[in-house]
Amino acid sequence: MIQKDRHHNVLRTDILFVSLPLSLKERHGTNAQEVGGYLPPLGIAYLAAYARSHGFSVGIIDNAIENNTTATLINKVLKAHPKVVGISALTPHYFKAVEFAQGLKKQDKDIVIILGGPHATIMPKESINEGCFDILVRGEGELTIKEVLDALKRQRWNKDNFLKDHDTLQQIKGIVFRKHKEIIITPPRERIADLDELPFPAWDLLPMEKYLPLPNQYKRKPVTSLVVIRGCPFNCSFCSSSQFFGRKVRAMSPERVIELMRHLKKTYHIKEIDFWDDMLTIDKKWMHRLCRLMISKKIDMSWTCYARVDSVDEKLLAHMKNAGCWSIFFGYESGSQELLDNIGKGITIEQIIRTNALCKKVGIEIRAAFMLGLPGETPELGRKTIEFAKKLNPDYAQFAITTPFPGTKLYADAKRYGTLKKNFTAYTGWKAVFVPYGYKNAEQIEELKIMAIKEFHIRLAYMMNRLQKIDSLEDISRYVKGMRLLAGFRQKKKR
Repeated sequence: MIQKDRHHNVLRTDILFVSLPLSLKERHGTNAQEVGGYLPPLGIAYLAAYARSHGFSVGIIDNAIENNTTATLINKVLKAHPKVVGISALTPHYFKAVEFAQGLKKQDKDIVIILGGPHATIMPKESINEGCFDILVRGEGELTIKEVLDALKRQRWNKDNFLKDHDTLQQIKGIVFRKHKEIIITPPRERIADLDELPFPAWDLLPMEKYLPLPNQYKRKPVTSLVVIRGCPFNCSFCSSSQFFGRKVRAMSPERVIELMRHLKKTYHIKEIDFWDDMLTIDKKWMHRLCRLMISKKIDMSWTCYARVDSVDEKLLAHMKNAGCWSIFFGYESGSQELLDNIGKGITIEQIIRTNALCKKVGIEIRAAFMLGLPGETPELGRKTIEFAKKLNPDYAQFAITTPFPGTKLYADAKRYGTLKKNFTAYTGWKAVFVPYGYKNAEQIEELKIMAIKEFHIRLAYMMNRLQKIDSLEDISRYVKGMRLLAGFRQKKKR
């Protein structure tokens, strides 16, 4: 509905945030029917909440759920009459952001279009040169977006005057803009020190009842995600997280996390949390404290998280299990120590084997990630990783094709290890854009991935393991969806 004031003038939204994720087919290369795989866009939900807390009117369109064509999405945005449109994009989404921004600019030249997210942070000059973005926001965006909106408001929301006020723009940290023919990149924005000060994400602007992860990522519905830690002290060559959020780790207090969980349970009847932090177990003391609070406050929510194999021990895993954790996602990556060392992973095969066994001992399911086409890899070493995965027999295994994203060490060093295509539309983890010298071509890696998925899942030991863990009708429903997803991979192989 288009809002109007008492004089029947259209009320314009100050800023409308738009999420443009990849579809299931684009991410996983399968034509399987939709089986889940979408969670709330927390990044823009935090930005929207922060802008709203400072008096600006906000809106969100999550195209993962709405699945609009670009033309339909543009028309929907125009009906909201926004003064500013904010887009966040990862590298795989970037081409969608450009297509959308170009189309929107043709329809309404008065709307200020802002691009944020990892791609804009890492490739600012290339992004601003597209000509369809007026401002780029680099790094964490809450403080920056507020200052940009303040500056626009002082110019009475006049886009031309705002973009010509170069003195003001140059005082805003963490942005990129054009000053005539010159590209101006202002000093980086200081990162938020106290995450407890952030308002709750603007979940009320999202269709919370429609979100559902992939089948192996939940046991109870409704389920949603949380991010309560920013920053990563590690420097894996394939990851750029530390560039976006910094190497210094900043965590919400465990008490604040409990507040968020209680709010989600009371307001949206959420029964399970998927913690999407790079590593929830970075600080064992913090993690134990959070677990104690979950138990003492009787939160009664199941949850999953991400961790490193060298960041947990039996005592912590048992405490997490008692607090409701049923599954942990680990980046095992490879069955070759040489390849682990090539990517700077900083873990050993022995640590992987030990942590895998400990999780099974305490009763926490394992989602294990493996990478194929790593620097220095050959088809023989790729096969070694597949056999290693089968031997470990985690509850779920994800096989991704190594993708050197811009801003990563691997992207900078790619020529040392192989050939790299820079067509970002293919940077989905499904296509082999990076081909190590040990492989003949990209197709060889892509076929190996299909082989890995098939060989791991179609095994008696694996199927018996899954059947033994069925303890609810929801489990049966999830397994059926998982089989539909696997069938999509097998059909692709057949084609």
